[in-house]
Order: sequence, then structure tokens, then C-alpha cells
Amino acid sequence: MEKRYENRGICSSALLVGVVFCAGVGTAYAHHIIVDTDYVVKNKDKPGVVVVDARAMDAYKKGLIPGAVVLGEKPGQVVLRDVNARVLPVKKLEKILGDAGITRGNEIIVYGDKGDTSPSVVFWILEYLGVDKAKVYMGGIDDWKKAKQHLTNEVRKLPPAQFTAKVRPEVIATTEFVKKSLKDKNVQFLDARTTKEASGDDIRSVRGGRIAAVNYTNIPYESAWVDPEAAKKLAEKKVQDRDGMALKDAAGIKALYKEIDPNKEVVAYCQTGTRSTQSYAVLREMGYKKVRNYDDSWIVYGADPSLPAANVTYFDFVKANRAMSKLDALEKKVEELAAKK
Repeated sequence: MEKRYENRGICSSALLVGVVFCAGVGTAYAHHIIVDTDYVVKNKDKPGVVVVDARAMDAYKKGLIPGAVVLGEKPGQVVLRDVNARVLPVKKLEKILGDAGITRGNEIIVYGDKGDTSPSVVFWILEYLGVDKAKVYMGGIDDWKKAKQHLTNEVRKLPPAQFTAKVRPEVIATTEFVKKSLKDKNVQFLDARTTKEASGDDIRSVRGGRIAAVNYTNIPYESAWVDPEAAKKLAEKKVQDRDGMALKDAAGIKALYKEIDPNKEVVAYCQTGTRSTQSYAVLREMGYKKVRNYDDSWIVYGADPSLPAANVTYFDFVKANRAMSKLDALEKKVEELAAKK
């Protein structure tokens, strides 16, 4: 079974907070979705507030926000989804969150590394489960350290609680929903993948391409960053921090998503419904009321030839086999040379 996890950066900083982000794009929610360091400092120790570190154990053991709880040894996005990166059954989610001492009535602030996928994935799943006061601290541990805030090596242990979900099916898109919405102009499909994935040049399923919806827009999730090349630069050691993964200011974000009508429904998707959770969170902060994240996304949709797609491409298996044969021959030569030594 092919694992669907995307080894891609996602999320960013909370530069949106404190800005009236909804101006001209619909009615705002009663509270901010994306919060900043100042908000976390002022609210993390209040009764009913739970801060969740969504990083893996090897990361949070090096230091976490005082009072933060964790969901397990693995990143939050892995703990709450199955091996194919699909959302776990509600009963399992209730147990995981309840065991962590979390209830649906808590205000839950999720964070990780800036540029990491886990915080926005966990945030979206919390909203799916009916948490009314879920927030995401996208600047995360990077902004926390930059502000010279205190760190601890002690994970907070809350007594087990009863988490009772109130599922909101309107924030998750199933493949069936996608199929019936392809020709509906009132449903907007926001493709958060790269332009090469959308064009079919980068094949990551049985076929390459995009969902053939009549109302379609491709806005790569990195486009919302101050520097869309930040993750690449960090990997190549051209920069030493994640500052470029901070979100653009309100004007920049509004301009980026100007083609997305706030009065129509939005279905965000990517390869596995991971990168698209950033788009989901940003649109929610902007005041968009009808936003869904497509759980199956392209890894499932692209694997079913019966589902309408555009820019369709397939692997050139003949070419791939030739390349593999050349690689095998080269490997044998290396082994022979090593044996002679």
C-alpha cells in the first residue's frame, strides 16, 4: 500500500493576525484563526486553553512551549491520519484527543515548525470534529524562539478527558462530493500543488494532471509565503532560517486569492490533502465561510481513470525501464571495481 504522506513544507507565520483580513471578502469569523506569538503568550495559561505541539518527539524533546501537550511520538498529522494520510474514523480521533486531555470545548492552539505541515492539518481536523475555538500558530517554535520566549523540555500531561465530536461534514470534501461538483460553477476548486503538478509535468499518481472542474484555479500553497522559494533555499542551505515561509501581508494574500469568490464554496486540494490545509486555514482567516479540504486529493483522484481529468500524462515506462537497466549495469560495474580493490 502506497503511503500518501507528502514530504512538503506547509504553513507559515501569523503575519495575518491583527489585520482586518476580511475587508471586501466576506464576513469575518468572530475570532482569528491564525494567531501570533503575542496572542499565545497572553492566552496559553488561561483556563480552558490547550496548546498542542504538533511536531514529532525528536523535535519537541529539544524544547517546546511551556504548558504544551503532544498527541504522540509522531507528528500530529500522522497521529490523526492512517497510513494513506486519510483522516482516521471519528471514534479513534475522539480517543486520541481525549487521552491527551482535550475536549471539544477547549480553545486549542496548534503549532509546530514554521513551514511544517502538521499544525494546519491538525487544525483542519479539529474543525472537522466541531471544535469552535481551534487556532493555528503558524509562526510556531521559530517565532517563539525569535521572540526570546522561554522553552521547556517537559511535556504537559493533562488528565484524560471526554472528547465528543460534533462532526462538520461541510469542511471535508469526499471524492463523491468532488465528482458531483465538477460542473457546478458555484463550487471552486483550488489546486494548492505546484504548477508542474497541475500541468501534468510532475506525475505523482497513476497519472499526472488536474481535476477537470469547470471552476478551477491553481495557486500553489507556497505562493502565500513571503518567499515562495524559501523551502528550496533552506534545503540547499542558501538561507539559515524559515523566515521566508511567513505569510504575505494582508494585501498580498488578498491579491493572491482575488480569483476565489468568497460567496461560493471552495474545495482545496493537493497531492494528499496536506499542503491544501494551509490554503484552508488562510481562507478561513480571510472570512470565507464555505471551505472544504479534499481528503483523498490527487493521489486517489489521479489513480482512478474513470474520474475526469485535464492535462493528463502518464509515465513513460519504456524510458523508465531503460534507465533502470542502465542503473543496474552501472551498479554491477561499481561492485566489480570494489571487488578488485
